[in-house]
Amino acid sequence: MSSPQVVAVTLCLAFLTAGCATLPYVGQGPHPQIERGQPFFPLDAIGNVIALPSKILLLNWKVDNHAVSEETERVLVDYLKYRPEDLRDVKVRINQWAPLGEFKHLWANKRVAWPYRLLIGFPVTLVFEVLLPGRLLGGDHYNPYTNTVHLYSDLPPIEIHEAGHALDFSKQKYPGTYAALRFLPLADLYQEFKATDEAIAYFIHVGDRQNEMSSYKILHPAFGTYVGRYFTRPYGLIFVAMGHLHGRKLAGDREELYRHLDAKKEKATKEEGKALQMVTPSLPSH
Repeated sequence: MSSPQVVAVTLCLAFLTAGCATLPYVGQGPHPQIERGQPFFPLDAIGNVIALPSKILLLNWKVDNHAVSEETERVLVDYLKYRPEDLRDVKVRINQWAPLGEFKHLWANKRVAWPYRLLIGFPVTLVFEVLLPGRLLGGDHYNPYTNTVHLYSDLPPIEIHEAGHALDFSKQKYPGTYAALRFLPLADLYQEFKATDEAIAYFIHVGDRQNEMSSYKILHPAFGTYVGRYFTRPYGLIFVAMGHLHGRKLAGDREELYRHLDAKKEKATKEEGKALQMVTPSLPSH
């Protein structure tokens, strides 16, 4: 057997053993909506090399690192609990290649009308979930035709962003039409904006400042990549750079606001303590 054939067979076996197999749940589970692919170092290492352009573009080595931590997964579990009615039917695959499972979900997803699932969903799922698997090539995404979130990055903002897409589609009366609209110019920007806005709003709501700041720094330049696709290189990269600058500016402004609020709260607490001391009668000494 020639060397290319050996490589091909090795990769196929890796997908069959690592991609489809699942590990015991490692977050706050077991959670019925989440499955993990079996870690396989050679495959994950190749995936990290393939993801180098994305890591550099977004200035974060955790992008498509194929090693989602328990802590990151726990953030996702909390979000699923936060949106139980809207996301109850969503499937989440963490670093997993499951072609049969995806076709099963494609068939079962009755919220999307069958013409959309057959004419668009089937080829999309065949190409992006089977022939060009994220288990190797990376690319966190939401497939509206199978109602599945696929995650490969150890970054909570990206997790909630992709789950935010699922939330957005769950609120549409005609999700199949809404998914097909993505083929029209600029429609993707609207959908990406809504998912990003949902992620940031969620972290603000739960008081997760660390992931809120990370959201500005990772999701804004990621949005810039979508804007940049409408322009020829290298001009498209300008929008990624603008996303980095704008995201960091927003993070800096929010951090300054939080420092001001914390200082104001601390001052009020001290003044309240002094006032209590003044009005509290002294106990007589014995």
